[in-house]
Amino acid sequence: MSFHRSISSFVLLLFAGWILACNRSQQWTAIPEPSGLSGQELAQTYCKSCHAFPAPDLLEKDIWKRKVLPQMALRMGFSADSLSPFRQLSDPDEIQRVLQSGVFAGTPMVHPDDWAKISAYYLKNAPEKSRPQAPKPSIDYQLPLFKIRKPTQSVDNLVTLLKYEPVSQRIAVGSRRGKLYFLNSGLQKVDSLITFSPPSSLRARTDGSLDVLTMGTMDPNDLLNGELLHINQQPATRKIERAVLLKRLQRPVDATYADLNGDGREDILVCQFGFYVGQLTWFENAGSTYLEHVLEPVPGAVRTVVTDMNGDGKSDIVVLLSQSDEQVAVFNNEGGGRFWKKNVLRFPPVFGSSYLDVVDFDHDGDMDLLYTNGDNADYSNSLKRYHGVRLFRNEGNFKFRQLWFYPMHGATKALARDFDGDGDLDVAAIAFFPDVTRKRLENFVYLENRGNNRFRPKSFPEADLGAWLTMDAADVDRDGDEDILLGSFAFRVTPTPKELLNRWRQSKAGVILLENQLKKKPL
Repeated sequence: MSFHRSISSFVLLLFAGWILACNRSQQWTAIPEPSGLSGQELAQTYCKSCHAFPAPDLLEKDIWKRKVLPQMALRMGFSADSLSPFRQLSDPDEIQRVLQSGVFAGTPMVHPDDWAKISAYYLKNAPEKSRPQAPKPSIDYQLPLFKIRKPTQSVDNLVTLLKYEPVSQRIAVGSRRGKLYFLNSGLQKVDSLITFSPPSSLRARTDGSLDVLTMGTMDPNDLLNGELLHINQQPATRKIERAVLLKRLQRPVDATYADLNGDGREDILVCQFGFYVGQLTWFENAGSTYLEHVLEPVPGAVRTVVTDMNGDGKSDIVVLLSQSDEQVAVFNNEGGGRFWKKNVLRFPPVFGSSYLDVVDFDHDGDMDLLYTNGDNADYSNSLKRYHGVRLFRNEGNFKFRQLWFYPMHGATKALARDFDGDGDLDVAAIAFFPDVTRKRLENFVYLENRGNNRFRPKSFPEADLGAWLTMDAADVDRDGDEDILLGSFAFRVTPTPKELLNRWRQSKAGVILLENQLKKKPL
């Protein structure tokens, strides 16, 4: 079982393959007759039926030939001895669930001649080499607004979760090793506990107890061993009490807490990323138990935000789906636990959607979308010109228009905050898959808002100390401005210079704090 799938399970995080869902519900009993259509017509017919059409120029020819087309053929019912979808699955129940999902067609979905036309269309029209990024301003590697603080003692550099908790005034750091550490604002360890599997989401209750979402098995799988734990540590005895709130989850990566049906009780929304199968679900608080409701029965849900998107006073659900049918959707709350889905953005399945921040960027009273795409492992590892950070303006009536794009190889997460206190929103962004051939990595960038959709990119010289996969923004030092936390996951699944990989692994900087100096001195 390849390790790169484990990283995709959270961000984070996200490399399950873009063609897993192609006509997953169809099971053919006989091979269709030749259609008489051209390769382009066939590709648009079959690909657009389940996700945005991927144009041939999105990937170079060799990747189409060796990586993507063979996987696409497998899912369209063309068997190959060298490719087995079940090679990395061992649990009988897991295999049965994948078989029943219809991910892999039982017989060919098109005539072999038509499949040959589809393959020829992509290979003829794909470029030999990846195309370059669009021009952008050069990065200034001076960052006077922030003071860079590194830990004095080693901090785990396989960070799966990074979050500042204002209740306890501590930094929570989850590890792939199944542990949860707590740091103070000086990045010193003050506490820890065992979670037994990698944490992916955390929230602190007002009484200091924790709700911790754990992935179960982090590597690619469709097991039902993820859990949502409630953990409470008694102050006097230091005894830890654990309770399982939700169990049998499919590699869950995100949990959101809100009253979704208006009954006055807090429900739980969970992104069960999965692998071949997964789902977006909400668990209705029924008092002594939780009742599961499936909103979207597909893998790849990676991020949810609960907010009122249409001004009707009800809590709607905004979700980023990152696998195969990459999209941003709004589940409009009709009341009483009823939702209807509206796709508001859709992307080709090679885009590698990775994060979504829902924020009123232009201060006009409605919520805009700050989106990143940069997942770059799996079948199509290459430098992609369309990776980066995008801002979509809310035009009303669930319509969004791209207002701004910053090209950034391997973009993983972006957060919009007024870091410099001038009244507009700046952007902090990280990239887990930067261009490692560059002398200076672009794995962190601070985009200072200069007005009129112009942003000045900045970074800091020590940014290459970590492989930044997680990030949070909060007032860590409690001085009234927004600081930035970066978490490193020092493991690579794509070609990386040995010197760089060793630097990440040997660095103590599993976590770095960019301490905002706005309130400390005049700029």
